[in-house]
Amino acid sequence: MSLFAEVMERGVAARLLGFLTNDVMELMRSGSRTRVIGTKPARTDRAVDSLRRVAASVMLLMVPSACDGGDDGEPAPPSFTEVHERVFQVSCVFSTCHKGGPSPAGMMSLERDEAHAALIDVPSSVVAGKIRVVPADPDASYVLEKLTAPMPADGDTMPPNAPLEAERIDLVRQWIEAGAADD
Repeated sequence: MSLFAEVMERGVAARLLGFLTNDVMELMRSGSRTRVIGTKPARTDRAVDSLRRVAASVMLLMVPSACDGGDDGEPAPPSFTEVHERVFQVSCVFSTCHKGGPSPAGMMSLERDEAHAALIDVPSSVVAGKIRVVPADPDASYVLEKLTAPMPADGDTMPPNAPLEAERIDLVRQWIEAGAADD
């Protein structure tokens, strides 16, 4: 069966996607015809050459997606920098509540250079038995309770004047679930 007939029978997409198998590559290699020097190439030679060029182009386009390093398509967890910039900096530090200094609210500074150390595995200075952030355990993290619970163990939901949007709370939750690493 000629290459043209096979493409017509199976369909162009099936043929192009199947070209990676050895039998298809062999078919393409053996597809050229012998001709006498000085004569014009046969139509089948041009069709085979065109198909080879198309197949080579498709192969080159497919190589980067085949070598993606095992990415399963899930987004990377948020970094601490992202959490700090999108949540703590705009909701907790700007109003001076958790700004560095002699006595920030809850004795917890959320300034960028102090925030991670003030959060991770540090007991709450207000509620005994609560840990501010327990890496990989958002439900045990007091910070997340303060952001989400209508009646936290002490005081009000934070920030006090306007609760955070679900998207920003999820950002904090995802960061904690991923291990609450500093970057």
